Amino acid sequence: MRVQTLHLVNFRNYSELSVTFSPRKNIFLGNNGQGKTNLLEALYFLSNARSHRTSSDRELIRTGQSFATIQAQLANHHYQGRTQAEVQIKLDDERLKTTFKINASPLRSRSEMLGYLPSVSFFLPDLLLLRGTPEDRRHWLDAAIVQYDKRHLTYLSEFQKVRQQKNRLLKSPPEQISREHLSAWNVQLAATAAKVIASRQQYLSLIEDLAAVAYLELSDAREALTLRYQSAVLERESLKALAPQGLPDVSIIEAELGELLAQRMPDELRRGTCLVGPHRDDIQFFLDGLPADAYGSQGQQRSIVLALKLTELKCLTAKLQEPPILLLDDVMAELDPDRQRLLVEHIHPESQVFITTTHPSSSWQTLLERETEGYSQAEADLAAFTVTQGTVSQRERSVQPEFSL
Repeated sequence: MRVQTLHLVNFRNYSELSVTFSPRKNIFLGNNGQGKTNLLEALYFLSNARSHRTSSDRELIRTGQSFATIQAQLANHHYQGRTQAEVQIKLDDERLKTTFKINASPLRSRSEMLGYLPSVSFFLPDLLLLRGTPEDRRHWLDAAIVQYDKRHLTYLSEFQKVRQQKNRLLKSPPEQISREHLSAWNVQLAATAAKVIASRQQYLSLIEDLAAVAYLELSDAREALTLRYQSAVLERESLKALAPQGLPDVSIIEAELGELLAQRMPDELRRGTCLVGPHRDDIQFFLDGLPADAYGSQGQQRSIVLALKLTELKCLTAKLQEPPILLLDDVMAELDPDRQRLLVEHIHPESQVFITTTHPSSSWQTLLERETEGYSQAEADLAAFTVTQGTVSQRERSVQPEFSL
């Protein structure tokens, strides 16, 4: 899928914007704070049905306005069919409503928006993945899985609903909580949590070897990268014994979760919150068996993140039989020249790429000059834009543009 046009109204710092993209490479040049990231955020929202920067859609509405609109014309790589995707965020009497449409037909839920515009994104906070919080790493993993397997969003939603209901019960005075009532919620929580944990494990198993190879290609080092999903239920001796036989199935995880929840019930009653489940899990990264967050250099940690993102791109391309769009938000500024070059060389030649930067680097020239066999000169072009205070103007377009700010 490719984005042909984007139209914004009252989105972030854009009052109104219409822009036509190249099907190949698009670069947005401008100083910080001008709105470059906002453009990529709009595309991310169309792809993921949410923002990567805020959990509140209200923040996406331009200051002083009551609504925001994102519209895009999408085209498939392999045929001429077109799709119009639209999101409207409306504030009416302090009530916020976000609606999604495909070809002018309203969708019933956010989840139905997923799949129309597959994407892989790379924003500056991603570079801090290893030294961030477990929540940051869970967020990365879940977002990557949802792009690959839409069912994971259903698993997450079902688990969150049960967890919220159980937590509501646990907020009551302990003497008012029936053990039978709490046990009933534990049965539902174990069933929903097991699906989330199994799905996460399966995806990490899918990408681990690919990420290890990508890491070696992106780094001069020769350490072996390994990944591990860390969960209290997986540390139980019965599941450890099954490890050599492969990943445990959902029913086994569910049974073990049930036992663990029963054991932790007194602690949960005392603390008034749910202490067991995938909301407390983490993802660990190791280089030659040592924790990469503690022992890896800054360059090694960034190579790991790059390897993960490129692996996402490779897996999603293989599944879809076409590359997703690629969103790169000023990441080159934080990479040394060698990693810049390697990142550019690993971008799929058929990808539609959206890049923001304050200062073009020589690595971008490598991307532009790379051969694009099978494409016309027009398709191989780059669309270069200047972004200034919420306005976007297209620069003169050529196959090998000379950049200057």
